[in-house]
Formats: sequence, C-alpha cells, structure tokens
Amino acid sequence: MEEKSYAIRRAIAEDAALIVGLFRETYGDKYPHAAMYRPEVLQKRIDKKDVQALLASTPDGRPVGYFAREKTAPNPNLWEEKGLVVVPDYKQTSVGLELMNRMQEAEFISGSGVFSFPVCYQYFSQLACVKHGRSDVALCLDLVEGSIFKERQAGQGRVACLLNFSEYTAPSEPMYLPDVYAEMLRELAVPLQKRVFKEAVGCLPAEGKTVLEAPGLPEAGSWSVAVREVGADWPQCLQELVAQAQRQQVISLRFIINAHRAAAGAAVEELRQQGFFFGGLAPRWFGSDGIIVQKIFHKEPDFAGIRLYSQQAKELCSFIRADRKAVQRIHAEKR
Repeated sequence: MEEKSYAIRRAIAEDAALIVGLFRETYGDKYPHAAMYRPEVLQKRIDKKDVQALLASTPDGRPVGYFAREKTAPNPNLWEEKGLVVVPDYKQTSVGLELMNRMQEAEFISGSGVFSFPVCYQYFSQLACVKHGRSDVALCLDLVEGSIFKERQAGQGRVACLLNFSEYTAPSEPMYLPDVYAEMLRELAVPLQKRVFKEAVGCLPAEGKTVLEAPGLPEAGSWSVAVREVGADWPQCLQELVAQAQRQQVISLRFIINAHRAAAGAAVEELRQQGFFFGGLAPRWFGSDGIIVQKIFHKEPDFAGIRLYSQQAKELCSFIRADRKAVQRIHAEKR
C-alpha cells in the first residue's frame, strides 16, 4: 500500500463539521443516512457518547478517514460499527484497515455487543469483520443503493448487506423459535453466547396493541421496522405498514420481530402469508433477540450480485433463496 502521512485519534464533538465534510467529499449528497450531513446532530451525539468515533488526519489537519461505533438499535447497550470513510486519494493506503483495527481496542468494548452491515459486492469489509471475530447472522437483500459507492459502475443496482455480530454478554431472556425457522436460527446462534430456546407455538395475543420501536421513515428505498411487542392488532398493523412502505416507494422492507414471547411464531407466519421471507437473526436487538423477515418490492432481488466470504453466509443465502421460493408457492396456492 502507498505510504502517506496521517495520524488517528478519537473524534470530539468539535470535529462534527470536519466529519460532515468528509462524507460530502466521498459520497456527495447520496449517503443514505441524512443525519451524517447535519453537524449539529452529530455534535450532540458525540457529546452524549451515543457515537464513539475515530478520525484520521494529515499533519496539516486535513481529515482523510473516519470510522465510528454508534447506538442505533432499540437496545441502548448495542453498538453498530458504521460509516467507514476514506477520501479518494488515501484509498490505496492502510488508513481504512487501521481505523477498523483500532476500533477493536479495549476502550471501545462495552455493552451487549457490536454489529455491522458489510456490503456484499466485495470481500474487503466481510474479511475485516471475520478477522475481528464477527459471525454472519443475517443477510438483508437490496439494502442500499449501489450508486453511493464510487467504485461501482452506473446501473449496477442495489447492494445486499450482511448483518454480523460479536456478543459480549449472555442474554437473560429465552428466544422463542418459529418452527419453520427454528433449525436455521439455532445454527446462526452457535457462535454467540449460550441461549435458552423455546418453541414459538400458539396464536396472536387475544388483546393488546402492537408496539413498534421508533420505526422512523424510509431512507433511500430501505426501511427497517422493529416490533417490540406483537398485539392482537398485528395483521392490521402489518397491512398499514406495508401500505405506507409502498406509498413511499420502499424497495427493501424488513421487520425485526422481538422473539421474547411465543407470539413471535404467529407474527412470523402472518408475515409469510403476506409474502415476507427469512432474513436472519438480530441478536440482542431489544435486549432479547429479534427475528428478521424481509420483502423486496418492484423488482427481483439481486442474488447474482452477491459475493459472500464466510461459509455461514453462503449457507444462509441458500436458505433465504429457498424460503423465498416457498413463500411464493404459498401465494400461488392462495390465488
């Protein structure tokens, strides 16, 4: 790799404008998370310690790289590693790898665990995550618009991302497994801390409302909805959320169902009846674990563009493709 001078340090709140400038230089206005263009938001999050960030700068103070851990899940004790940015003229240096390696040091290790979403059009970020001890636990199809990555050619479409995870502490609540996904969920959990599994049998609750965890709004054709509690109104709630997603031209829609109650099985079955298929495991998403189901609207999933490094990711992708076909057969039989 080309040798260029830079130093890496912890980012402070006063660096927010510099960090926003880095994202603009790298992505223009296409980065899918709008908050990264608002220095006042980033400044507050760094102040509150909801963001732990590293900044690489040249000797004259020019920022050339950034990487962070952020609190983005419903569980405030989970961290997401995200936002690796390296300016174009430093792409051939080791700054990106060094930022990721530094983020694994003891000062950043806290809470329930850490997760990330490495892209599936190349191996670099997947390899780095494996090196850092992560396990691939979900595959989210067509998650981001491919045009935000300058190294991709125009017209190559949307990009799938893995969800991978390292767990620091053991869960205190059991995970209820829908029968149709029980074996795969158990396999995905093998590299994690020990869990208690129970069967998710029975119906939806007879009363009570579905509780969503601050679902926010779709961004760049993608929407993730976390369901903390499944209520008696789940079918109606699901119908309304799908209609909202279609009005807002969502392409990749995911539901993360809290698996801390037996009703998770009935909730997943209702999703399958509506054309949703398996996505994977979301460990500790609510403190307890979550089950990811997904659906792609307006297009076929781009399976051909997915490149996977780990054997677990490859097996998961095969399972997802088979489950999608099974769900399609369910719909064909209902017609």
